[in-house]
This record gives sequence, structure tokens and C-alpha cells, in this order.
Amino acid sequence: MGSDKTHEWGLRAFVTRPVQRHTVSPDWNTPSSYFSGAAISSRHVPWANGELYVFQLNEGNNLQKRDLSTVGFRVFAQPAQEQLDYEIESIYQVGTVDHTSHFAHRHHGEMGYSFSTDWPLRFVYLFDYSSGDPNPKKNFDFLFAKRRAEYGPSGILGVIFPSNILSPVGFRSTLKPYPTVELMVSHRTFWLADGRGPFVGSGLQDTTGRAGTFLGNLFDTSLNWSPQEGYFRHTSFELGFARFFKGSYFNRVPQSPGTADVNYVYTMATLTF
Repeated sequence: MGSDKTHEWGLRAFVTRPVQRHTVSPDWNTPSSYFSGAAISSRHVPWANGELYVFQLNEGNNLQKRDLSTVGFRVFAQPAQEQLDYEIESIYQVGTVDHTSHFAHRHHGEMGYSFSTDWPLRFVYLFDYSSGDPNPKKNFDFLFAKRRAEYGPSGILGVIFPSNILSPVGFRSTLKPYPTVELMVSHRTFWLADGRGPFVGSGLQDTTGRAGTFLGNLFDTSLNWSPQEGYFRHTSFELGFARFFKGSYFNRVPQSPGTADVNYVYTMATLTF
């Protein structure tokens, strides 16, 4: 109902049954698992656009046995030349995971400025925090969220997940030398929010906390070309490079995969229709 882009308000809602992927048999939706949500948005105040949303995940006795309610809000101002813009988002999560009581939260903030230059330039400061706990079942659960937007170049390279993470130092800069070409450079520094909790997605955890919390730095750059005419007018192409500079955590954590930095080069094409 409405539209959050062209109208002053919008409402979106969905109900779905998640599909469990199998390697040797056809995929099928999980009969007693449901994922639903709703979001309402307001554009009445130009300098304080708002969104309020809720998600509900019920897996019953399947998969991770999650029964989670996630509520969040987002307030932001759209970027404009020679003006500051910002975004503040907070998410709270309650419920149970495998019959274990669960409460977690996540917070995101950014402050940006768009310069009035011949080549449009925008610079953004980034902050992120996702709660953690020594018990992996009590970490913030990012449900079915994508990683691409904030923590890395693509869905293939999953170095950082938005759970048990603190990133108070980060920036992203974009430059458009041509209307169809955009250059992006990003840098993030990451710590564990709880040093006794897991480094989510890696299988690593030091329950004593002696390994420390400093995970390292992630440098990410990409070049995007989106032709507006010809055979490729519905296609965008991207070439990118990322390097994860490992921190002291990997020197001390049990079963460490090593301290060598990670380099990742990729190409990507996106077709829209």
C-alpha cells in the first residue's frame, strides 16, 4: 500500500515459508516454519524520514528451533548536495532459540556529506554494533539479511556477519566521474562485541576471552558501470577488490586458520527487468 519512494507514506507486509536447501534432493519449504513481517514508512518530514518494522520467525522444532520477534526503527535524511545527511537504526530481538531465552540488539549509524564538485563526491562515516554473548544462541540473529550492503563486497565472501560485532571506525566514499560510472572505496575496523562470544560465521570462539577482541580491518573498493542505452541498458557491471587485514585475535584464538591476510577479487553483472 502506498509507496515509500514517491508518496509520503507506505506500508509493506509479507508472509512466507522459508525453503531449506538440500544438496542431494529437491529443495522444499519447511512445513511448520514461517517468516513474516511488516514495515511502515513516512516521508512527511524531509530531514527525518522514518521507518518502523517488525519481523516474526517461527521454526517450531525444525532447523535451529528459532521463535524470534524482531522490532526496529530507522530515521534518516536523504543525501543532497552541500548538505549533511544521516541515518540511525536500532533493532531489538526477543524470543527463544532451541528453547533458550534470547534477547539481542543491533544499532547502525552513519553521517554523510555530498560535495558540490564536477565529479559528484560523497563521504560517509559508519558505525555498527551487534550484541554478542558467550552462548551462541544469544547472539543477535540477522535472520535472512544480506551481507553485501555493509560488511563486504559480495555474498560469496562472508568475512564479517552482523552479529557479536563492534565497528566504531569506518568510512565509505563514492565518486561519479561519469553519470553511468561510480567508484567506491570503503574501510571498516572490527572488534568482537563480547570477547568470550563466537566470531560468527567462522567457527572460532575463545570462551576465556584471552584471545582479545580485535578482528582486523576490511578494505573494499569497486568500480560500477551501468549503461543507460544499447544492448546493456538493463545491466550493470562491477569489478571489485577486497582485503581483510587480520587482527591480533587470529594470533591467539584456538584453532586459528592462520594470520595471513585475505585478498578477494571479483567481477559481477546484474540484470534488471
